[in-house]
Amino acid sequence: MKSLPELSPRVFLLLAVLSVLLEPAPVLLAQSPTGTIEGRVSHPATGEYLEGVRITLEGSTQAAASDSDGNFRLSGVPAGTARVRAFYTGLPMYTGSIVVAAGQTVQHDIRFGDVAGKPAPDGAPIRLEQFVVSTAREMSGAALAINEQRFAANVKHVVAVDEFGDVAEGNVAEFLKFLPGVNIDYAGGNAREVSLNGVPGDYVPVTIAGFGLASAVGGGSGGTNRAIGLDQVSINNLSRIEVEYSPTPDSQGNALAGSVNMIPRSSFERVRPLFNFSTYVMMRDNAKDWHRTPAPRHPTHKIHPGADFSYTAPVSRNFGFTLSGGFNRQYSGEPQAQLTWRGTQAVTNGNAYPHTVFGQPYLTAFTVRNSGKDTKRSSLGATIDWRLTRNDRFAFSLQASTFDVLINHNALTFEVGRVAPGDFTTTSTRGAAGAGSLQLVTTGASRYNWTYMPSLTWRHDGPVWKADAGLSLSRARNRSYA
Repeated sequence: MKSLPELSPRVFLLLAVLSVLLEPAPVLLAQSPTGTIEGRVSHPATGEYLEGVRITLEGSTQAAASDSDGNFRLSGVPAGTARVRAFYTGLPMYTGSIVVAAGQTVQHDIRFGDVAGKPAPDGAPIRLEQFVVSTAREMSGAALAINEQRFAANVKHVVAVDEFGDVAEGNVAEFLKFLPGVNIDYAGGNAREVSLNGVPGDYVPVTIAGFGLASAVGGGSGGTNRAIGLDQVSINNLSRIEVEYSPTPDSQGNALAGSVNMIPRSSFERVRPLFNFSTYVMMRDNAKDWHRTPAPRHPTHKIHPGADFSYTAPVSRNFGFTLSGGFNRQYSGEPQAQLTWRGTQAVTNGNAYPHTVFGQPYLTAFTVRNSGKDTKRSSLGATIDWRLTRNDRFAFSLQASTFDVLINHNALTFEVGRVAPGDFTTTSTRGAAGAGSLQLVTTGASRYNWTYMPSLTWRHDGPVWKADAGLSLSRARNRSYA
C-alpha cells in the first residue's frame, strides 16, 4: 500500500492564503442600500406635464423617460445625495440634487425654468447667463413632436392640435393635411378621408385612444367600405394626433401604409386648471352681406357666428376632468362652369354631331352651375381621470359630434343641336334652327350624421410590469336625402 506524499509547509501556507482570498466576504458581496426617485415633469410657461423628457442619474447609466402624464421613476438609486439631469427640446437643461434614503421612495417633481445667476458686484459689467428662447404654443407643439418621435418604437409623427393654430370649422382632416405624407380626399368641397403615401383611405385605420372609430360615410354617403369620414370628429375635443408610418406588432392588419390615432384631452396633462373660449365669424369673401340674401328656398344669412370652449380641471393629484364643446355654421358656394367639346371627351355620331379631325374639337354645350351648401357642426367631449393607486389609473372618455349639411344645385345648360358638317370651328359652332335647347335643372340633398364613442381604459405602470386595457363602443349613423 502506497502512502500519500507528504505536503511541504509551503503548500499548506499557499492553501491557507487561497482559502482566505476565496472566502465570500459579506461586506464586499452585500448589495449597497438603494432607493427610488419618482415624480412629474412640467412646463414652466404652459403648465402642462411633459411627455418624453429624458431623466438621467449623474455618475451612472440609469435613465428614464416621462410618460404622457409627465410621470417618471428611477429605481435602484444608491442611498445618499443623488443628482439628476432632465432634458427636453426647447427648454434649458435641469439639474437637481435629491437625498435618497435606503428602501424609501422620494417624490421629486421637476419644473423646468431659468436658473438665476449670481448678482454682479457694484460697478462691474453685467453678463447675461445662457438662455433659451421658447414660446408657449406653436413651438411647444413642435417640441412635443420631436420628443415623442425620439422615444417612439416606430416611424411616427406626433403633433399637438394647437401647433398650426386654430381650425375654424373644427374638421380634423383640415388639420392633418399639413403633415408630410398625408393626402386628404375631398367630397363636395368638404375634407373627409385621409390617405397615407398614396394608399387610399380604405387601408388607413383611424382610432381614438387606440379604439376603432365607426363611420357611416366612408367611401361616399353610403359608407360601404372601410374608409373613415374625418368630418365626423371635432378637433376641439383632442389633445394631440399621432400619424404612424410603419407598423408595430399591435397594428391592425389593414394598416398598409400606416394609421392615425387621435388622443383625447386629459386632466393629468396639466398642473393647473385651464379654460379656453373662442368666438368667431365665418363668411365667404364674395358673400359679405349681413342681411338676408336670396337662397334656393328662402332668403338666408350667409355670415354665421361660431364658438368653442375647453376646460381642463386637475382637481387633485388623483382626480380630474375635462369638458369641451363647440358649434359652428358655414355657408359655402360652389360656382362651376362646364364645357362639352365634341371630338375630345364627348363622342361624335356623324349625324347630329358630325365627325371632326384630331385636334379640331368643337363646342356644343355650356353649363353654368351655382350650388350652395349650408353646413352645421356641433361637438361635445368629456373625460374623467382617476388615479386609484400610485401605479393604476382609470379614465372614462366620451366623444360625440353631429354633422348636418343642406346642398342645393342649380344647373343652366345652353346646347346647340343638329350641327351640319362645316358649321363649326374651334372658336364657334352653329346648329340648325329650332334644334337648340336651354335646360334648367334644380336638385337638392341633405345629410345628417351623428357619432358618439364612450370608452373606459385602465393603465398599470408599475416598476415590475406594465399593462393597458380598455373597453369602447363606437356608433355612427347617416341619414341622407336627395
